Amino acid sequence: MSGDSAAETTVSGHRSSARVVVVGDHATGKSSLIATVASDSFPETVPPVLPITRLPADYFPDGIPVTIIDTPSSLEDKPKVEEELKLADAVVLTYACDQPETLTRVQTYWLPEIRRLKVKVPVIVVGCMLDLRDEHYPINLELEMGPIMQQFREIETCLECSAVNLVQVCHYIRCFSVPLQPSEIVDVKRVVQEKVPEGVNYLGITLEGFLFLHALFIEKGRLETTWTVLREFGYNDDVELQKENLPVPSKKAPDQSVELTREAVDFLKEIFRLFDSNHDGALQDSELDELFSTAPESPWNDAPYKDSAEMTELGDLKLSAFLSQVLTLSSWWQWDLMTLLDPYQSLAYLIYLGYNGDPARALRVTRKRSLDVKKKHTDRHVFQCFVFGTKNAGKSALLSSFVGRPFQNKYNLTTNQCYTVNTVGQLRGVKTTLVLHEIQEDDFRECISNKESLAACNVAVFVYDSSSEYSLKRASELLTCVARQGEDTGYGVPCLFIAAKDDLHPYPMAIRDSEMICQAMKIDAPIRISVKEKRMNDVFHRIVNAAEHCHLGIPETEYGRNKKHFQRLVNHSLILASGIPIYTCISIGAAIAVVAMAAYRAYARRNSNTAK
Repeated sequence: MSGDSAAETTVSGHRSSARVVVVGDHATGKSSLIATVASDSFPETVPPVLPITRLPADYFPDGIPVTIIDTPSSLEDKPKVEEELKLADAVVLTYACDQPETLTRVQTYWLPEIRRLKVKVPVIVVGCMLDLRDEHYPINLELEMGPIMQQFREIETCLECSAVNLVQVCHYIRCFSVPLQPSEIVDVKRVVQEKVPEGVNYLGITLEGFLFLHALFIEKGRLETTWTVLREFGYNDDVELQKENLPVPSKKAPDQSVELTREAVDFLKEIFRLFDSNHDGALQDSELDELFSTAPESPWNDAPYKDSAEMTELGDLKLSAFLSQVLTLSSWWQWDLMTLLDPYQSLAYLIYLGYNGDPARALRVTRKRSLDVKKKHTDRHVFQCFVFGTKNAGKSALLSSFVGRPFQNKYNLTTNQCYTVNTVGQLRGVKTTLVLHEIQEDDFRECISNKESLAACNVAVFVYDSSSEYSLKRASELLTCVARQGEDTGYGVPCLFIAAKDDLHPYPMAIRDSEMICQAMKIDAPIRISVKEKRMNDVFHRIVNAAEHCHLGIPETEYGRNKKHFQRLVNHSLILASGIPIYTCISIGAAIAVVAMAAYRAYARRNSNTAK
């Protein structure tokens, strides 16, 4: 996008330009406000709608060039106003101080309209023409705007101004690059102590005092002061912590994952107990809202975390879904999922909630899975399981049953990335977390085309409808593709076959065919389940067991067996040639290797053509 259509951002996360859109009812002072800001003087006449106004970079302390867009107020121009709002980096919403009905319209029309358009940018409410307000009918701005700002949290601040008298139209402050003088520090402490006695102690300004100061800055329109502090602590213009300021391990192999440490889990335990105000073992919506009130938003509202964990019948987040009861390394399941998928977001939200430990000690990187296979042992506590299968095979029902959702007779096609997460069993006395990740059949080819796609997978299951011959055949094809991918990339994973819908009549020879497939691939016999009849055959424990025993249950194709055979042939031939002079040995070894490789490639090419 160009600088005129959206904010451009520098590498550090600070904006390099900003687009401010001014909206409001007719005759509320929009154009006069813009003209006064641009010229630093009140113009006698202004057109109904000003052309685009650009302020130079040196106009504001941050050194950011600003483009200001004036908007018309007529009904026929509403589409144009909507389009401008969607492109805004900030919105200035005006009302007229001498027309109380325009302030009412701010709350009843403009703010709901901005929300309807999903414009998620700061809103500054500005009362214009302060000089025209009847002095006999003063208003308390804080009392008037307080409830509105509580209802619409997107409001950054509210102020009233007079373009005629140049009151509050522009405000400059000094940045923190220049330290306060001792006398200034004394003055600041005095102001805080007068209003908030507990805001100052012998060490200096307390947290209460710090918060009071910034509330005062915002009330007085001195937003730059608060922004300077936020940026000093690594926040960007959206009040979100920037990735480059978070000590998340960046150097890790594709087959390594990130988990919460005991220290972080202990913090989450205390957070749950603190916000479970009625001690019912579940977090209600209001309690979750309060918990995440210091964060940009709740991370659980959107995919892939929404509906990923077990809830109560009333829709509350259960204690068991928030945190395991045992006082060992366990976790809030959704946090486990977020840490696995996006460790930066996980660490950021820990900090938003008040985590005061060393952020670098909140996360741990697991050992490489390839090394786990060699050592026949894993140190992980969170396992990710890829769930493959055809449409209507029973994948979604399996995921839903994992978090206790009731069986649905009606088939609903899943189109997005779907995860569910829960704790299953114990590893060395510690509960483990299992993440089920459903891979849609339509997404399978794209998934498998990535050479590192299986690196993040600890175990793969292939679900098929036990009453459908096609479903079994297709599951076998998917299993073969995954096995081949693992053999080619070195990211082979333990695999399980799951015969779903065991309550239906199997097609003839179904059991024999499925067992023959498993025997040929050297994996366990199919696990037969019926979600409808709640006969799960301990399937989730068996999935975790396969992930824990990562060196077992890795399928082998004929392709892979031939590859190993040729490699053994090469190694054996080199050993036999060890008594021959070195130069002869090298020649023979090279020749054998070339012949073996040529044969292997011919075999692989033939197999590839057959598959097509």
